[in-house]
Amino acid sequence: MSDLLLKELDVTNFRSICGHVHAPLDAKVVLVHGKNGSGKTSLLSAIELALTGSIQSLWRADPDYERHLLHRSSNHGNVTIQTKGADGEQRYEAFLDETGAHPIAALEQQLAAFFGERTYLPQSLLGQLLQIYQESGSDADSPLARFVGDLLGLDRLDALEAGLKPLTDVRNVRKVVDGWSQTEIEKNRLDKLLDDQQSARAGLAETLENAIKELSGICTKLELSVEVREQTLEAVSANLSQNKDEAAFDRLTDQHRHLASIRRELADSGSGATQDGALSPAAAVEASSAYASWESAHGARFFGLRNQIETLLPLASLPSDHAAFGAEALPLLRSEGKRLSDQAEQARVDLERVAIARGEIEIARRQRATIDEEISRIPKSAGNLSVVLSELSSYIDGEVCPVCERDFIELESDRLADHLHEKVRRLSASGERLLTLGRSRSEQQVIVERLEREIAALEARVLDAKSLAAIDRQSAALNQAVMELHALTATLAEGARLRASDVAARRAVSKAHSRDAALAAARETLSEFALSLATVGVADEETFGSAAARLEDLLSGETTRLDGRLALRRKGNDLLTTIQNNMTRRGEIDAAIAGYQHMRQRADKALRRAQALRQQGISIRNAVDTVRSAIIRREFNDRLNRVWRDLFVRLAPGEPFVPAFRIPPSSTQRLQPKLITEYRDGGEAGGTPGAMLSAGNLNTAALTLFIALHLSVPKALPWLILDDPVQSMDDMHITHFASLLRTLSKEHGRQIVLSVHDHQLFEYLRLELSPAFADDSLLTLELSRRPHRDTLCLSQRLRFQEETALQLVA
Repeated sequence: MSDLLLKELDVTNFRSICGHVHAPLDAKVVLVHGKNGSGKTSLLSAIELALTGSIQSLWRADPDYERHLLHRSSNHGNVTIQTKGADGEQRYEAFLDETGAHPIAALEQQLAAFFGERTYLPQSLLGQLLQIYQESGSDADSPLARFVGDLLGLDRLDALEAGLKPLTDVRNVRKVVDGWSQTEIEKNRLDKLLDDQQSARAGLAETLENAIKELSGICTKLELSVEVREQTLEAVSANLSQNKDEAAFDRLTDQHRHLASIRRELADSGSGATQDGALSPAAAVEASSAYASWESAHGARFFGLRNQIETLLPLASLPSDHAAFGAEALPLLRSEGKRLSDQAEQARVDLERVAIARGEIEIARRQRATIDEEISRIPKSAGNLSVVLSELSSYIDGEVCPVCERDFIELESDRLADHLHEKVRRLSASGERLLTLGRSRSEQQVIVERLEREIAALEARVLDAKSLAAIDRQSAALNQAVMELHALTATLAEGARLRASDVAARRAVSKAHSRDAALAAARETLSEFALSLATVGVADEETFGSAAARLEDLLSGETTRLDGRLALRRKGNDLLTTIQNNMTRRGEIDAAIAGYQHMRQRADKALRRAQALRQQGISIRNAVDTVRSAIIRREFNDRLNRVWRDLFVRLAPGEPFVPAFRIPPSSTQRLQPKLITEYRDGGEAGGTPGAMLSAGNLNTAALTLFIALHLSVPKALPWLILDDPVQSMDDMHITHFASLLRTLSKEHGRQIVLSVHDHQLFEYLRLELSPAFADDSLLTLELSRRPHRDTLCLSQRLRFQEETALQLVA
């Protein structure tokens, strides 16, 4: 699966990702950018969950992490990733609910373990990787010893040694091999059965030999080019059953009738033989050769490009002429490419406008609700009541209320007329406020309705992220076809000219041949018939009558010969049936003998194995220690330490200390490696990386160790997924790290997926890792939040564009 490529990812309600996010991944390098909390780590964790069914970094922090994978705003979610490779596309998926994650399709266990250990470096593990190793002591069960033991597979050697321990005593070996005496009795019985079957087979073999000799004589008489042996009986049967002679006999009958027909035509026409006068102009040969040379040099490329363009423009009807094809296809490709580019750009504009409009409509709705609440607190009859009270003031006489007849002097406050006038004034103000709020609510309602119509219109035509990614890929293919077709313009014009010359020359030659065809028709017909009989054609001095008589005698003699051959074939088929029946019987005997021999061999093998078992066990135990020591030094010194040192020095050229694994000088029963630092110019510094390196170079050491572990084993999965690995790195480290990523992507064939949160670093990496050749590619994914906290993922595909300015100057 070393050619496997991540294609696309769909995430719904996973961790901090709210809603659905589609992320295309089909590029050599994928850069993920977003602010802290925008969902970068969740996006990369979704890749691990879909491919392996679990998330190792979260499990180390909380074994009950699956209960927290689903986004709190939903009760179900989904993570799906698609890959593509030489075996086609694969789909891996995991379903999320409130109880946890449920894998539907995932990588096999070995590849899933490789992904977690060698492919994905989560942000939380970067600062813990070296700390885990530094805290490991000399104990054989330390985390470092267990990790490296799993890496080198030494646990199998230890298990092998423990399993072979009982073989040191021969009495234990005999107890392990069950049925010793029964095996000897079975072997004697099988020897007697084999003697009986072999005697019967010897008699049958003699009968078969005589029949094969007779069949060989028949095949010799029939002149069949096949050796008659038991292994070639199928070929002999095929030769005898081909009915070549019978078909030849039928063909001779047809040839007799054909010859008679030719003789009648000659008798009716009375014409003699004519001289062959076919012309072959040199111009035709030269024109045909020139066009054939052009087609050999450029035909495959032209037809491949034509098939690609017809696939991209299925509705276009393009001419077959080379030059006309280029002239008509080029503007169509450019027009279709511009249409797709405009459609993708409009889709992105609509997507952004939908997010803005949703925020605006939410604000308008809240303002409308505020107005409604304020209106509800104002009595709707305030205006009418103020008019009634104004009319009532003309009936006030003194301090007695004309409505309730209460004496207002008892309240010991203002006069009744003043109180009434103040009440009328407040009610009038409430009525005016109610009118103002009504107009404001109408304006907000108009705004809400306009935004709802706008959002509905935008959502009706907006494209989802998957469709937008498909349009980007189609646009890239169209642009590539335009570049190839533009490069072939002059070549296609030359091909059209050569083809026209070839057609014109062929027409001239055809006319010349037509003039002479009538003169040579009779002689050519008889000569072709003679050649079909495998004899010489009609000579220039030979007459039609003598030639026809010669051919008639030839056909008569061939008919007599074929009659005899057909009789021999029938006899050979009968004899072949007898031989095959005897061979079937012999095969049954051979199967019985083989079965008995197999059982006897098993018995012999069991007895020999019991005798040699003790010595084999002792030899294997002695070899275990030697093999373990060789594996340790080869893997650490020749591979892992060397690769780790090269990567670390490349990212930290000014650091005098280099981290490494130290291996015990003598062979031990268990592996006990330790992390140390060495001086860059040679010699051991003695301290651990945590004591000798700065914080920034500690992260660099952990990052390069992870990449070294990835590169020191066979490339089971060609991916490197790094979650914001440039923490605590200065500008120089980042520059070297970008160069390392470019090397891994463009020279070592790794697909890089990298997330960063710093925008300037994102822009710098996008420039450094941009496509450098035609097959190179770069995808950027920018994560953000909508007003409703939904996650938004905008993708942009950067394609390789050839520099044309320098070509124009040259």
